[in-house]
Amino acid sequence: MNGIPATAAVPSGAPGADGSLELALALVGTAQDSREEIDAFLKRHHFAPRDEVARARDSQARWTIEPDGRITVTFLADDGTAHIALAPYEGVRRWAALALAHGGTLAVWFLPEMTSFLPEDISRRITPGGGEWWRLSVGYVPA
Repeated sequence: MNGIPATAAVPSGAPGADGSLELALALVGTAQDSREEIDAFLKRHHFAPRDEVARARDSQARWTIEPDGRITVTFLADDGTAHIALAPYEGVRRWAALALAHGGTLAVWFLPEMTSFLPEDISRRITPGGGEWWRLSVGYVPA
């Protein structure tokens, strides 16, 4: 990860309010970065708080499948670029294929100040009343 607060990147997803599937990359924030650095990252890349709508057309973030199979998420901003690269493990490839099958847009969830990146802990955080988290909608761009 380059230019992104210290996080664990976890391919994830959750059912949407309309019964659809929202595929997401959960960025589980650790306590290594200051709150000011996290807030600056969230503002710079136009993340929306948990109760607001995040649309791909409003963001400057894109994801792609590289020729070598890695999944990259790139965040563009006036002051530079930040990116995440996920290794092409089988589960990551399936997750990406599922995202493409559901239209190619995925969410990036930023969950600050967590101590665990287990799926059940991520689920608890994103449920109503589960705590702070931020969302960004990211469109697919072919390599």
